Amino acid sequence: MKTLSLVLLAAIILLCSSHSHAAGLGIYGTFGGGTADWTVDNTSSLDFSKRTNHFGAGLALDTAPARDRLFNYQLNLGYDRFRNSNGKAWGNAEFEGFVISNCFGFGGLINDRTRLWFGPEIRLEWANGHPDNFPSYKIRLFGFGIGPVVGVNFNIGESQTFAVKAGYQFINYAGVGHGMYSHTGNATPTYSNSYDYDVSEQMAYVTLQYFFRTSGDR
Repeated sequence: MKTLSLVLLAAIILLCSSHSHAAGLGIYGTFGGGTADWTVDNTSSLDFSKRTNHFGAGLALDTAPARDRLFNYQLNLGYDRFRNSNGKAWGNAEFEGFVISNCFGFGGLINDRTRLWFGPEIRLEWANGHPDNFPSYKIRLFGFGIGPVVGVNFNIGESQTFAVKAGYQFINYAGVGHGMYSHTGNATPTYSNSYDYDVSEQMAYVTLQYFFRTSGDR
């Protein structure tokens, strides 16, 4: 609930500050997955590597969805939920978080209705979650990611754009977990503990976006 409130507050700020300047404002949905390597308190016996799945949605901003400009800046701001499994003890763990991604694109129109762009993307994420088997054990993570992204914008009429972008992210998380937990595989927590986590994830994703363009972007 706290995460959703932060997303709503950020959305209101984005709408107010960008209304007169943004070339395109809309919504997005995204999905992807990859592999995460977890290092636990520098203790190799607890380390693991498992697949991840991501799903998210939120607000999207693009400074040039339709114009034939060399540069465009794109912002996605929203909610992300991802799952990660740990065969040693956890089973599945589910996290939810607040995500900000910044794309710096270079490209231009390839015809009157289509714009192609590519460039780097920087991602920031704050996430909270717990293992399914141990709901009393809470984990907080902060992530920073960077990677390449490519996008195609399809302009619809005089004021709307549908866009698809695909990318690959290298994300590093730092976090801490604390609460009742047993790393023996027993579903019943046996003691209170705290661990520090370093997580390295590689993730491929696809994002679908729908923009409403201002009168200056035709």
